[in-house]
Amino acid sequence: MIESLIALSILVILLAGSYAANGHVWGLLRSSLESIGANRVLNSRAEQLRAATWNQFTDAAYLRDAVFAVAPDAASDLGGLLETIDVSAYPVPTLNPAPLQVQRNNTTGAATAVGMGDGRMPEQPSLRVNLTASWVSKGGRPRTRQITLVFCKGGISGRK
Repeated sequence: MIESLIALSILVILLAGSYAANGHVWGLLRSSLESIGANRVLNSRAEQLRAATWNQFTDAAYLRDAVFAVAPDAASDLGGLLETIDVSAYPVPTLNPAPLQVQRNNTTGAATAVGMGDGRMPEQPSLRVNLTASWVSKGGRPRTRQITLVFCKGGISGRK
């Protein structure tokens, strides 16, 4: 009888450990899937910017109304996704123009221009664009992914 209780105790400990390990692996898998979804969101926005002309992506209204017009496919996988596009002069000139900042809250679908700039951004020879995706993971932890692009006037987006 004692041997049976000891064997049963060992079995319970092994099953509890297996259950805990399984839960941890599922959490890591969910986190990986969320990271992949965020990378897909950022890459699709980067491709939209690469397809835009210089005057288009130096205009906050264009970023708000055209780039953020449609929610990305992977947005449904990311709870409370907030996308941000920051456009600033690079390298920073002596007379630094006011940066552009546009955000899209994928929960509400609203895109807003936080910083409209001062109209001098199209005159810059090169720009730094930060694309950021922020969301709350299924476990309640805030997460962020960001990519930075540098565009040069006359380069890939220099067409009129």
